[in-house]
Amino acid sequence: MAGLIDTTLREGAQAPVRYLSSEQKAEVVRALARIGIAELELGHAVAELSYGPEPLAELMEIAAEAAPAVRRAVWCRARPEDIETAAALEPDVVSFALPVSDRHLATRLGRSRTWAIDQVTELVDVARTCGVSYLSIGLEDATRADLGFLREVAAAADWAGADRIRIADTVGVASPEAISVLVGEVGAVYAGEIGVHLHNDFGMATAGAISAIGAGAGWADVSLLGLGERAGIARLEEVCGWLTLQGDADYDLHAIRDISHRLAGWIDHPVPAQAPLIGADIFTAESGLHVAGLVRDPGTYEPYAPETVGATRALRLGRNSGRAAVAALLPDPGDDLTATVARIRATACAQRHALDVTEFSALGENSA
Repeated sequence: MAGLIDTTLREGAQAPVRYLSSEQKAEVVRALARIGIAELELGHAVAELSYGPEPLAELMEIAAEAAPAVRRAVWCRARPEDIETAAALEPDVVSFALPVSDRHLATRLGRSRTWAIDQVTELVDVARTCGVSYLSIGLEDATRADLGFLREVAAAADWAGADRIRIADTVGVASPEAISVLVGEVGAVYAGEIGVHLHNDFGMATAGAISAIGAGAGWADVSLLGLGERAGIARLEEVCGWLTLQGDADYDLHAIRDISHRLAGWIDHPVPAQAPLIGADIFTAESGLHVAGLVRDPGTYEPYAPETVGATRALRLGRNSGRAAVAALLPDPGDDLTATVARIRATACAQRHALDVTEFSALGENSA
């Protein structure tokens, strides 16, 4: 089974939302452990130093207590001093980000491709000297890098002995098919573990993560609610839900729903009603065709049972209701089913929303 790396507390902390308190961060860590996430990226090793008295060290301790089997990771820049700071926290994993596209290397950093290749060897040596047992290299903007050069960097990481490289779609422009190809290209020259960090600028991050896993990637980054820069990254709830409900993993989907809604409240970022797996209305149906089918066999229009994710089904009456749906939902639809359907449609249109059975029955009693 592929492993997931949750980066809610690192990548997610870059989203333009309300900051989490130390207590809330601790709750997120505990919840992620209950969900069954294999690795937690707990923060930026250097940036966190300015937030207060060793908050990252405290999170490391909480994570170790809540789930000793879960790997604790910290992130840093591709600088020797950053790696030294990260290593001092004694995490299970140290990750650093190395730009590999010409746009980032030349324009942002004023560096060459040769410099990037040299950094791989140098920084792996620094990490090993500092006692880092598992080192992950994030290949920043990999999806816009020259493919030949990307393979060179991956080969250098293989030669240097890096434990994992992560292909980053930094601006979310790669299709799921393109991600699969890149995983194969990198895997052809790199024998270690491969991960992906995919942004959601075009709504493809979850699909890309699933495609990467299918192509042989051992790891994929996710965050609760998809929190991250701009449009965020692959959503933990979607990737966990897919892997679990397809039988490839066993994540606690009830725990995901619970922490997702609690986190949404803490950061003042409401969960959309139709958000996959955690939305309040994903099992609400009004269409006559759908309601009639759901009454006979829920599997006709539901990919999984509501209780699987801690939700409930709500079948409603409205302007799209048909005879079969009304007959199935109303205990006593009356002698003239056509007239009842017409009254339901007219009432729903007048009130501009669908009604549940109790609401419609109450209206009938009030008008009697």
